[in-house]
Amino acid sequence: MDTVRIRLLGPVTAYRDTVEMPLGPSRQRAVLGYLALHRGQPVPLGAITRAVWGDDAPVSGEHLVRTYVARLRRALEPGTPPRARTNVIASVPGGYRLDVPPERVDASHFRHLLGAARSRQAAGSPHDAFHLLTRALELWQDPTLADLGGLLASPRHLTALRRDWVDAGLRHIEVGLRLGQASAVLPVGERLAAVEPLQETVQARYLEALTRSGQRAAAVHHFLDVRARLRAELGVEPGPELRRLYAALLHAGDEPQPPAGAPATVAVVEPDPRHRWCGPGPPIGPLIGREDDLSRCATLLVAHRHVTVVGPAGCGKSATGLTVAERVAGAFPDGVATVDAAEARDCGEVLRLLAETLELPPDADPLHAVGQQRVLLVLNDVEHLGARAGEMVDYALRRCRGAAMLVTSRRRLGLTHEAVFRLAPLALPDLDAPETLADNPAVRLFAHRAGLIRPGFRLTPADTVTVARICHGLDGLPLAVELAAACLYTDSLDGVLRRVDHPLDELRPHRRGHPRHHRSLSAALHRSLAMVPPVDLACLARLGVGDRSFSLQEAVTHCAGLVSPDRLPAVLDRLAEESLLAVRPGPDGPRYRMLRTVALAAVAARGSGPGEGHQEFHGIAGNQP
Repeated sequence: MDTVRIRLLGPVTAYRDTVEMPLGPSRQRAVLGYLALHRGQPVPLGAITRAVWGDDAPVSGEHLVRTYVARLRRALEPGTPPRARTNVIASVPGGYRLDVPPERVDASHFRHLLGAARSRQAAGSPHDAFHLLTRALELWQDPTLADLGGLLASPRHLTALRRDWVDAGLRHIEVGLRLGQASAVLPVGERLAAVEPLQETVQARYLEALTRSGQRAAAVHHFLDVRARLRAELGVEPGPELRRLYAALLHAGDEPQPPAGAPATVAVVEPDPRHRWCGPGPPIGPLIGREDDLSRCATLLVAHRHVTVVGPAGCGKSATGLTVAERVAGAFPDGVATVDAAEARDCGEVLRLLAETLELPPDADPLHAVGQQRVLLVLNDVEHLGARAGEMVDYALRRCRGAAMLVTSRRRLGLTHEAVFRLAPLALPDLDAPETLADNPAVRLFAHRAGLIRPGFRLTPADTVTVARICHGLDGLPLAVELAAACLYTDSLDGVLRRVDHPLDELRPHRRGHPRHHRSLSAALHRSLAMVPPVDLACLARLGVGDRSFSLQEAVTHCAGLVSPDRLPAVLDRLAEESLLAVRPGPDGPRYRMLRTVALAAVAARGSGPGEGHQEFHGIAGNQP
């Protein structure tokens, strides 16, 4: 008889030598799959029927199974006389048996290799066990068994096989790490983590593999993703093992990896729940729509001593920075100190505020007090301090060698050691896809805030469209969306939508507990424009009239008479540095985009409306830098 091989650990297929054989319709393939799961064992006809149809088996179910078996025999043994086609699927009293050697059914071969690997591991032969486990896992094309699972009526038929795959993967990682093969086990760890996202043992082994292979930033990012998923789907925090591994990862720094052959254990330290936090804390309540940003920024902060979060006014830089600080606080045993520098007149006042935060005497040097401690310093809203802010941060990091710095600002500081994290507004809702609106982060933020202002608030389908239009008109800026939702205290949803026509004047709800520039959209944007040179502001206002997406050549046309074409790129670069323009490189040169709210503020600041001509701007052409 020709060699027949059957595969279950991916698409259900059968081969004679190297030629794939047609297995027929799905029910027929299900019969073969179920018999192959029980290779060499007699399987009653009723058990096959239940496996294929579950409790909904038709009256003719057993007759259909016999028909499927006859067709499978014809496909598997085409050169054998009809009555002699029992070499692959044999008849037994009341049922059938698949008579194929174990090495010719991948699931059986996998279990044989796994059993041998367990024995070699128990006997103290890790190299043999690792080789056997590698061969066993290579048989799996699809760990989810999606094809076979879709053919059978119940997933319970695959539970044991899936459990064996997880066991093989965990053993592969454990033995591989013991042998110093961290990089070799990463693909298996990644597959395990993707298929079993809520199994903490799996996630812990993958985290350990990432760490031992030197991918520290990726390990931090993965832990944060796992923690967010556990919170969102199960409402729980990571267990002790994951927390210990994360703490060890954060404290590991640049320590060398264990030598090959060292035990696959990591010295772990539980995060101290009493770690000191001085200064303003993170916002109360969820930071909606920012989970990916939080994870990426936290990863960046672990990998670098200095991160600056930049973005337009009202995009949530301070809230994001403080939440990131909370997430990585366990990495800083000497605490976290936060300073709101928005009202500081100079860098000296920022340092005095830091001293006050650290509860030092008024004339104390806070940087001397920090010394070599492992502290995270968070400075919020430093853009108004100009170049001095960068000099202060550079000086602080040079004096405080154990400290890290997280800064929020509309512009980057321009330091050589600075890692920049760009924070954009929330994604805009797609008004042409109403079925997606309720899941849009800006819409969800509005609904959450509205529920606080008006308990019991629920979005109807019609309301969802209105809220989406509100969020769209406010550029998805979290500050603007929150202000709009707060207006529901005295206004209707349609009334709030009308306010969006004039957001600078009409989004001014009563708001306490926030810095002055966060109490209205007008205040936030005015702060952004206050230090912009007059000619730059004039160009911004001119570009804000009409289409707010433009190329360099289109900008030259719009700004004619304000600045010469050869100087305009420098003006646009400065506006982009201030997060007043977004720029995207392209094959035909850069393309710029301005937020609607920024355009309204720029036009208002210049005292020019959309219907006015260009004469308003001619008088300031002489102020070009």
